[in-house]
Parts: sequence; structure tokens; C-alpha cells
Amino acid sequence: MNKKIINQLLRNGKTTISEKIWLRTLKVFYKSFVKNHKRVINRALINITPLLKVKQLKQKRKRSQLKEFPYIIKKQTRVSLALKFFLDKTTNKSEIKTHQKLLTDLVATATKSGANITKRKSLYEYAFTKKKYFYYRWF
Repeated sequence: MNKKIINQLLRNGKTTISEKIWLRTLKVFYKSFVKNHKRVINRALINITPLLKVKQLKQKRKRSQLKEFPYIIKKQTRVSLALKFFLDKTTNKSEIKTHQKLLTDLVATATKSGANITKRKSLYEYAFTKKKYFYYRWF
């Protein structure tokens, strides 16, 4: 799991920078919390993983009409999407250091609170509003 997280944290194609960021977050985690970091990371990823995704489909006959339909995601893509959801906000440039922001997001998602959980809930709500087009794929 560490290698997947490091690969998602890549900046300008340099793995050493992403490894340093990940190691800093683990060091800060060890200093501030007693719990096992692997359990917290797994709990956070389980809380974020989306089960549904919305896809757009163009109709050939009618011009400029897009239909959106939800579908269930495979297990392999669930993990990668969860990491992308989780690490998108940390890679943005901001005043707070990246490893501190990553740690706060980890703890927030492990306790089922934070922006990532609301993002997943809004994705589910949107998918269920588009449920009328489910006949394109098993739902």
C-alpha cells in the first residue's frame, strides 16, 4: 500500500520527494498518536472507497445530448480512485505543509468526518438521481 500512496503523491515525476513526504507523515503520526498507522490508513481508505461511478454516454442519433449513467466499479479501480480522492487535496499548493495536511486528512477520514466523506456522499446522491439510465449496464 505504501508504494501505491507514494506513486499517487508524485510531483514532477520525482519519487524521492513523494517518499520524503510519506515518511514525514508517518513520523508525525508516530509522535502524535499511539494507534497503529496501518489500521488508520486502511480504515481511512475503506471509508473513502466509492462503489459507484457516473459515466457519460453520447447518443449517435441525437446531437449534443449526453446521458449519464451510474455503474459499479471493480475492486482494483476502487482502491486507485480512493487514493485519488484522498490525495487530490493534499497535492494542491497551500500554506500548510503537505505532510501535515495528509495526516489531518487521514485522521479525519478514519473517523468518518471531513470533506472527502461528503464528496463520496454527494457522488452517491448524484448517481442515484441518474439511476433512470441504469439499463445500459447492470446496476
